[in-house]
Amino acid sequence: MEMKDIKKNFFFELAAVVCFISTYYIMMPAISMHMLELSIDRATIALVVGMFSISSLVSRPIGGKWTDSYGTKNVMFLSVALFFFTPLLLKIPNVIIGVALAQLIYGFTVGTFTVATTAFVAEIATPDTMAQFLGINSIAFIVAKGMAPAIGVRVMETTNFNGVIITTVAAATLGLIFSVLLKDAKVLRDGAENANFFAVLGDKYVFYPTLVLFLGMITFGAISAMLPVFAQSRGIGNIEYFFVLNTIVVVITRVVMGQSGNKYIVPLTAVGMASMTLAFLLMAGVRNFTHLVIVAVVYGVGFAMLFPMLTSLLVLNIRGISKNVALGIFTAAFDLGVASGSMLMGLGKYIDYNLLYMMLASLPFAGLIIYQRLYRPLISGSGETVA
Repeated sequence: MEMKDIKKNFFFELAAVVCFISTYYIMMPAISMHMLELSIDRATIALVVGMFSISSLVSRPIGGKWTDSYGTKNVMFLSVALFFFTPLLLKIPNVIIGVALAQLIYGFTVGTFTVATTAFVAEIATPDTMAQFLGINSIAFIVAKGMAPAIGVRVMETTNFNGVIITTVAAATLGLIFSVLLKDAKVLRDGAENANFFAVLGDKYVFYPTLVLFLGMITFGAISAMLPVFAQSRGIGNIEYFFVLNTIVVVITRVVMGQSGNKYIVPLTAVGMASMTLAFLLMAGVRNFTHLVIVAVVYGVGFAMLFPMLTSLLVLNIRGISKNVALGIFTAAFDLGVASGSMLMGLGKYIDYNLLYMMLASLPFAGLIIYQRLYRPLISGSGETVA
C-alpha cells in the first residue's frame, strides 16, 4: 500500500474512532444524570455504570480472536452495527434493566471496536512509525472520551435524555460510514504466533503492562465516570468544562511528547503513573470548581502519558505471540480499571469522599512500583526495542 493510501486509510480510521467512541461517552454522564433525576441511589448508579467496563473487559479478548479470524475492518463494522440495539433498550419501562442491558452492549461494542482499530493501526504502521501512529490514534480516542461527555452533559441540560439518545445515534451512523470507507490492511496474524489466551496473558511482556494499565485506569472510573455524582455531593456545577479542559491538556501533552522522540517513552510512562496518583490525592481535597480545574490538568497529563506509551511498549516488545490477542487482553485492563474505579466510588455512600480518594491513591502508586521494579528492568534488559 502506497503512503498516500496509508494516510487516507488512517484518516478514515481516526474519523471512525472519534465518531463511534463518542457514542458511549456522550451517554456516560447523561446516564448518571438521568438516574439521579429518577431518584435512583448512588450505589445502584455506580453498579450500572460499571457494567459497561465489565462487558468491555470480556469483549477485548474476543475482539482479539475475531480480528485474527475475520480481519480488523470487518470487526470494526460489526461493532458499530451492534450499537444500534441500544436506543431500543434505553426505552424499556424498567429503567435500571434497560440501562444495564444497554451498558452491556456499549461495553461489548466499544471493546471489540477498540481492539480492532488498534490492531488496524499496528497493521498499517511500519516499525519506525509505530509509536507515532499509535500516539495519533490515542489522541482520537482522547478527543472522543474527553469532548463527548461535555456534549452529553450540555445536550442533557438543554433538551432531555431522548436528545442524548438521538445524538449518539447520529455519531454512530457517521462511524459506520467511515468504517465502510476503510480498505483492508495486511493481516497481522502469523501461524507461528501463540494465540492461546492463557499463554498470552501469562507472558511477562503482556502481564506486567496489563497490570500497570489496570491500576492506572482505576483513576478514570473514579474521577471521570462518577464525576456527576461526586460534583453533586460537593455542589459543584459546570462539570462539562472539566472534560473539555482535561481533553485539551491531554492532546497538548500528547503532541508535545510526540515531538520529543521515542527515546523518552519509558520514563514518561513512570511520570504518567505518578501524575495519576497525585490526581487522586488532589481529588480528596476538591471543594469547588477551581480545585476541579487543577485535577483536570494533573490527571490530563497522566492519562496522556500512560495509555499510548504503554501500548507502544507492548506492541514493540512482544515476540512469538499474537499481537491481536495481546492487545485484546491489554486493552481489557483499561475497562477493568474503569469498572473497578466506578464501583469503588460507590463506597462514597458509606465513606467520605476525602478519605476514599486518599485510600484509592494507593492503587496507581502500586502500579508505579510494579512498572519501575518489574516491567521497566525487563524491557531495558531484554535487548529488544523499548521504543
